[in-house]
Amino acid sequence: MRLASLTTSSSLLAAVHYAAAFSGPTATTITPRHSKSLSSTSPPLFRNNGQTISSSPISSSLKMAENDPFSAILNIFNPSNLMGNTSSPKNAAAALKDEQLVTSFIAALNSRNDPSDMVMQFFSDDINFVDTSYYNPIQGKEALLKHFYLHAGSSPLSTFTSDSLEVIVIDDIVAVTSSSSSSSVEGDVSKVCVMYHLATMGGQDVDDTTAISFYNLQGGVIMQVLDVTEPASPKPGDSGLNLLKTVSKFIGDETIVVKGNNNGGVIDNSISVVEQYFDAWNRRDMQDAKSLFAEDCEMRDLQYDDAFHGRAEFEKHLLRVKDCLPNTFAFVVDDIAATSKKVGVSWHVENNGDPLAFTRGCSFYTIDERSGLIQSGFEIPEKAPPKQGYLKTLSSKFEAEPIRYIPVAMWVAYMYILFISDGILPGVNALALEQRTWEEVRDLSLNFFLVAPLLKLPFSPVVHPMLEGVFNLLLAWAAMFAGFLSDERKDKPNLLPFGPILVGMQALTSAFLLPYLFTRTTETSSSSQVVYQEDIDGALQAKVAEWRPLGGLLGGVGTSAIVWGLVARPEFGEFSERYSSFVDLLSIDRVGSSFLVDLAIFAAFQGWFVDDDLKRRGVDLEEDGIGDFAILRYVGKYVPFFGMALYLTLRPSLPARRDSAE
Repeated sequence: MRLASLTTSSSLLAAVHYAAAFSGPTATTITPRHSKSLSSTSPPLFRNNGQTISSSPISSSLKMAENDPFSAILNIFNPSNLMGNTSSPKNAAAALKDEQLVTSFIAALNSRNDPSDMVMQFFSDDINFVDTSYYNPIQGKEALLKHFYLHAGSSPLSTFTSDSLEVIVIDDIVAVTSSSSSSSVEGDVSKVCVMYHLATMGGQDVDDTTAISFYNLQGGVIMQVLDVTEPASPKPGDSGLNLLKTVSKFIGDETIVVKGNNNGGVIDNSISVVEQYFDAWNRRDMQDAKSLFAEDCEMRDLQYDDAFHGRAEFEKHLLRVKDCLPNTFAFVVDDIAATSKKVGVSWHVENNGDPLAFTRGCSFYTIDERSGLIQSGFEIPEKAPPKQGYLKTLSSKFEAEPIRYIPVAMWVAYMYILFISDGILPGVNALALEQRTWEEVRDLSLNFFLVAPLLKLPFSPVVHPMLEGVFNLLLAWAAMFAGFLSDERKDKPNLLPFGPILVGMQALTSAFLLPYLFTRTTETSSSSQVVYQEDIDGALQAKVAEWRPLGGLLGGVGTSAIVWGLVARPEFGEFSERYSSFVDLLSIDRVGSSFLVDLAIFAAFQGWFVDDDLKRRGVDLEEDGIGDFAILRYVGKYVPFFGMALYLTLRPSLPARRDSAE
């Protein structure tokens, strides 16, 4: 039962409302959306101690309220509910509401909701989203939306891919709200700490996927997220501690600190047992630290494979950690959500007061209410570099489309042959920085698109006309790829943005094109989904991409370049003579011979853009649906240069939203 379903017109129900709020997490059951029916196989959102539960503690309280409302009212004054959770019924209700918002976000992830809807619904404009699978925080809605679209499946909170069979299962959750007492912080601030893991839609837990995320909320939206995930097996163990000891000699990095708004309000006047534990550890008083744990406690430091059972075993672990780390190291609490039953903490490590990079972490503890001691806990430190986020995104592309290995192999060979090798292509390698090579590049650049020689400008150098023709044909072809700028959109970002790639192709052609091909995001829009001109990333890019004369104009430039190479500069003789001299030039010229390689690569890969381009224009690529576009498709894919020019001229246009509105 959700908070919104309770009427506040009755004082009795209002009291029940607060009783439920004091009792713990809200119940939310998720049924992930998938192409197959999941109603019988989907795991619920909440799971406790390995056992599936159909409702959380809050549901039990509400059920008690339905059966025995007077007991529910009395439950409000239960000291175990009041202690350390929230300072007032108002804050209790606010904590419940924000906890529901966090669980609704996780439900939206499991349901494969559109990222744009999730970003708009759950996050503030200046969201600071820290996924420790990546090096840098994601700041702002626009950056977060791009991250969700681009890195789906790379980490649990980065959204799932459409074909993923995994869901997030919440193991435990704690939420508190504080009333702000600072003029710089307006409104109540809620802290929600969630411990979760991944499971298949059939209910099978996925190994090594335990994670803890810490949320800060204000005004009904998420302001800040820190997500830390379990390292893969085999666990690093003491090697992580030794790494910390090694990096302690480096300068601290304040950018790693993800602090909440604790200064904006007071959650509890007394220091929690968990904060006492952190304080004792930083004082290296392990006797004091172990005394804060129950005799039969169970602790998991997920740097290690096994749990520590009992106070004595955990004390040995504490002493080993103490011996590994210098006394200048301190674990600093950045944020805390503490009730009498549960405590969630985000923290980082400092050396002599300087934050150390890549040392953030989150912990989740349960408290024995009778003794006030720590009964159990999970501690997850941030994974050390190299971060796996981008690597997972890239590897998933290769797993889905192994054909991407072709441009990878081509790019490696291209870079080696052109820039490093001697003897494969004529001339010296590009790294030799031969003066004649740079002079040739300069002269060809001055005659860009043949403007200077046609206008007979005084600074226009004399270059072999066939070399000029090949050079300008290549640049016209490279520029023609601008007709596919719709490949970069807000809902279809690429690891390498296409705009800068096109600019780079005017200088280094295939050195830029090939990496784009093996890293680009495949078009996921079906022919029934409308892609608009305004969806293209950038107003200028949208105009260029959908400019109908683009193919004809650049096709004309390429044709002129061919004609120029055949008949211009009569001092180079008739065709046979200039062709012979051109072959002689190529036999010693690395630049000219590389142009011919680029032309072959462009011819081989221009077709990689056509099918996706037709798909986003509403053309069904199935044999029965492609209709009149079948010939245009094959011409665009398989006729070098001129086929692309014709395709860009005759393809259907993307609609504009302004026209659709009219």
